[in-house]
Amino acid sequence: MKLKNKIHVSSALLMLVILLILAFVIYFSFSQLTYSTEVEQLQAETSALVADLNETAGADPGIVLRAYMPVNGLVKVTLPEGPQPSPIQSPAVTVELPAELDGQSGTVEVEGERFAYAKAPIIWTDGQVAELTVAQSLRETTNNLNTLRLVLIVGTLLAMIPVIVSSIVLGKIVTLPITNLTKTMTRIQRNGQFEKLPIEGKSQDELTQMGNTFNEMMGLLEENYSKQEEFVSNASHELKTPLTVIGSYAKLLERQGMQDKQIAEESVTAIRAETDRMKALIEQLLHIARRSESQVEWTEVDALELLQQTVTALNASYDREFKLITTEQSLPVITDVAKLKQLLYILLDNARKYSSDRIEVVAKKNGDTVIQIRDTGIGIPKEAVPLVFERFYRVDKARSRETGGFGLGLALAKQLADSLKVEIELESIEQLGTTVSIIFSENFNVGDVHSNQEGL
Repeated sequence: MKLKNKIHVSSALLMLVILLILAFVIYFSFSQLTYSTEVEQLQAETSALVADLNETAGADPGIVLRAYMPVNGLVKVTLPEGPQPSPIQSPAVTVELPAELDGQSGTVEVEGERFAYAKAPIIWTDGQVAELTVAQSLRETTNNLNTLRLVLIVGTLLAMIPVIVSSIVLGKIVTLPITNLTKTMTRIQRNGQFEKLPIEGKSQDELTQMGNTFNEMMGLLEENYSKQEEFVSNASHELKTPLTVIGSYAKLLERQGMQDKQIAEESVTAIRAETDRMKALIEQLLHIARRSESQVEWTEVDALELLQQTVTALNASYDREFKLITTEQSLPVITDVAKLKQLLYILLDNARKYSSDRIEVVAKKNGDTVIQIRDTGIGIPKEAVPLVFERFYRVDKARSRETGGFGLGLALAKQLADSLKVEIELESIEQLGTTVSIIFSENFNVGDVHSNQEGL
């Protein structure tokens, strides 16, 4: 059963049950009140009859009894012994009351007709204590109650008409966004094109929030899909270039490299260089894509000692000066040593590629522990600063290719920073240099990577 039909049926049945219970309570309460009122009135008349009989003790009691006989009722006197007086009753009453009636008053049903009765003791003319019974037919009251019951039934049925209509409208209101969502998802699945739901009005109910959430999700999926396509396109392009070079030199070796030593050496050198280049690219791609790398082994380490080891290794590997500057004796931090080293190597290598002078590594503690990598290279243009942490983004594509960059280093650095729960701040002025700061928060929390242009 569809959700719309479920809403129709459940809401209609629920309201029907409520109306029926309400009608039953009204009918039952009114009938009990009506019957008790009739009985009380009959009791009052019986008391007046007894008082009148006592005042006219020497007169004919039949006259008094006829005077107090109810319309559509009867008066009966029951003696403990001897002949019983004939009951006095209305011609409309053709039934005989039971000899024994419960209590001093109440109602009793005889042959399908309900009677109210009241009993009282009296002194009969022969001195015996007799029982006086006064009864009255509740035919009119029963007819009125039957009419009330019919009115309640008809009223309940009529009340169900707007209930059913409102349930249909409610079902449409509730299910329309869901139906639109289902249709949109079906079209997306069939066509492979991202779509968003049309949001009408400015309501902030749950259905509107669902539509807004779906649209935000579609926007995010579309953006991620575009990034994935760009990633695959860029990755295939970056891999295609070294493979093309390798293939070209391999064909050259096949044609004439075996006879010409110079061509053979040139080909082997080029193939080796492109192989190393492709290997580095694949390693960076795997670092970014591999989710298992996000597991971190936390340990306490002296950041100064780690920085000294890193700077010493880079000074030995490159013909450049990497200078560690600090006034601190030690800088204890909680981190993953291997990942922090990898982050430092990426940022220092990036600074090396885009500057030709000394690179400074500043370590200090100003509330938070901060490691800064400063270079005096070409810097980053203002419009490029927010984009440098995206995959395959390169500020100067020609220069990046010359320096061996793929546009993946800072993207990997961002991922490592997130896993290490540290912040990265980047400040740069074009043609003056760049400063990248690694901030170890005292709260051991990390926010988003912040990229700021100096002087903004």
